[in-house]
Amino acid sequence: MTTSIFATALRVLWRHPLKSKRADLKLVFSYYACVYERIGKRRSIAARETPMPLKFRPKLDKIVELLLYLAKRRPGADKYQAVKFLYLADREHFQRYGRPITFDDYYAMWYGPVASNALDLLHEDYWTLRRAGINSLPFKTERGYVKSKSGKDTETVFIRAPLRAVNDSIFSKSDIEVFDEIIEKYGDASFDELFEMTHKHPAYLNAWNNKPEGQKRAPMAYDDMIEDEVRRKSLVADLAAVSAKM
Repeated sequence: MTTSIFATALRVLWRHPLKSKRADLKLVFSYYACVYERIGKRRSIAARETPMPLKFRPKLDKIVELLLYLAKRRPGADKYQAVKFLYLADREHFQRYGRPITFDDYYAMWYGPVASNALDLLHEDYWTLRRAGINSLPFKTERGYVKSKSGKDTETVFIRAPLRAVNDSIFSKSDIEVFDEIIEKYGDASFDELFEMTHKHPAYLNAWNNKPEGQKRAPMAYDDMIEDEVRRKSLVADLAAVSAKM
């Protein structure tokens, strides 16, 4: 619209240069400026009303230390339990305090929500270890098998004994309190119990039900982890512009 107005003004000036007075020029460009300003305001309002989904930067150092803390608190946990514990803790902390603990990237997969960087670390992925600034995990692991929901033996990784002390200074008091609550509540939950529970969460359902056809996973939105609509809108409005830098 603004382009057509500006083009019309130029055509008038080109065809009738002698008839165009200075007052006419002021009128045309003043009108153009007002229209442009109104459109800019509408776009600004629309941007505020529809903020971008929250996108955080995973804290790989915290993910490593939280897995190490899990090795201390719950040795014997396998990778399926570990990624669920981190998800449940991040979800709970985000709902209570407006920020996750690990800021990991979560994906909906067949067996539930997955903390992707945590899983890559447990698989000792070279590039993820490198991004975390370590050469190896600070706890022992062991490969083995668990019964999946289908009844098949599924290969997994078990977290065993820690190899060093946990760097507690990296966590806030609330980080550890929430994670301890999750371990206390779900530490002995089976694969099937964690499967059934997390598959009911809106954040998982929204991602899984809308994943592209043929894909085995879909990114989960932190926004959807806040189930109270009023709090979610308020939190997203506050964090949308800064989440990528947190």
